Amino acid sequence: MVEAGILLTFALVLLAGIVLGAPLLPLLVFGMLLFASYGLWRGFSAREVARMAASGLKSVGSVLTLFALIGALTASWRAAGTIPAITCWSATLVSPRNLVLLSFLLTSGMSMLVGSSYAAAATVGVICMTIATAMKADVALVGGAILAGAFVGDRCSPMSSSAALVASITKTQVFDNVRRMVRTGAVPFALCCVVYGIAGMTSSGSAMKPSFAGSFASSFDLGWVVIVPTLLILVLSLLKVSVKRTMVASLAAALLVCVFVQHISVAELPAILVFGYKCKNMAIARMVNGGGVISMLDIALIVGVASTYSGIFRETGLLLGLRDYVDKVARHSTPFVSVLLTSIATCVIACDQVVALMLTCQLCEGTERDGSALALDLENSAAVIPSVIPWSTSCVGIVAFVGMPMTSILWNCLSVLIPLWTLAISMYQHSHAGFSDTHTARLLGLDRRDDARRLAAAA
Repeated sequence: MVEAGILLTFALVLLAGIVLGAPLLPLLVFGMLLFASYGLWRGFSAREVARMAASGLKSVGSVLTLFALIGALTASWRAAGTIPAITCWSATLVSPRNLVLLSFLLTSGMSMLVGSSYAAAATVGVICMTIATAMKADVALVGGAILAGAFVGDRCSPMSSSAALVASITKTQVFDNVRRMVRTGAVPFALCCVVYGIAGMTSSGSAMKPSFAGSFASSFDLGWVVIVPTLLILVLSLLKVSVKRTMVASLAAALLVCVFVQHISVAELPAILVFGYKCKNMAIARMVNGGGVISMLDIALIVGVASTYSGIFRETGLLLGLRDYVDKVARHSTPFVSVLLTSIATCVIACDQVVALMLTCQLCEGTERDGSALALDLENSAAVIPSVIPWSTSCVGIVAFVGMPMTSILWNCLSVLIPLWTLAISMYQHSHAGFSDTHTARLLGLDRRDDARRLAAAA
């Protein structure tokens, strides 16, 4: 079968490239050319294939704009002293006994604020790992807590680029999806707190924690006003203001803080927003440098290239065979089982969260009753599974930046518990269809009472 041979070729090239350390983008470009060649082989003209690719790219246009806004916002928060203030305050709360649990909670909080696992790990994550090293604590355990916390916001923050991507490809609303994800993630989050709390109290570590207040205070004014940009995010999100408007408001507030509190000249701001913030104090530069529109270029290119796949797959029928298999699995179990199995396969093969989300959505489209249910399934599988795949960009990047050992993956409880909890709920609903629809709807995070009945009918 030609289609199976093409997909196998792509998978082997992708895996070989990852093993050899090749950049992901050229590998994805190879995939685009390979799939375009299949379209030509099927008899489509070059112009038609280009139109297919462009249709996929058009579907994520709003997400690409959001990426640029996120890059500018994170840079402004660093320059305004917002992130340094939060990390400095966080360091005062840590003790040897609560280090692991607080590493998880603080990284979770930061990831919810900034919506990025990388940003959370690069700020609070680095601080917590520095403290863990100074305390001679179990760095693998602390690293696992950081990795788990970093993906809390990556999955369900209104600021998250992956949440925006899922909303775009499933044609749903970000805030509606976030509410459902918070509900379905509550139990796994609580279990993680228990695990990390017990593990932290039983692990070793007795040295005194270092103080960062002096280092940060020498470069930033850490008064309460620097927290205003984050407060705007929280308040406007609760008021259900659109994500872009919320981010623009926070960006404007951060720029005002940069100028009037941190005394950064207006002429410097464009360079900071585009190229990221660079602190002159080398002692803290690694913890506060970063952000900027350019920092999002790589992920924007990855999303752009990967998005072309969906248009080609859809119109050439390349994935029809795999989709038939996925539909068969869904009919004999539950829709989430098929999404979960597909997510594991795409996460292992694609080696990137963005690509895995888009491929899983393409393969599983139609298995769920509507886009909202599919969005929830994607966020409970393909959005978090890459964080436990050692060769995934979502995992290896954070591991390398924070300086944690690769064995930290074994302590990333959240990214395992979320799929398992969702699977348990879906199987319970499947075996008790019609028994307690309203209760099951609440467990699944659904908003309407008839959603569970429709889910039972689909199962």
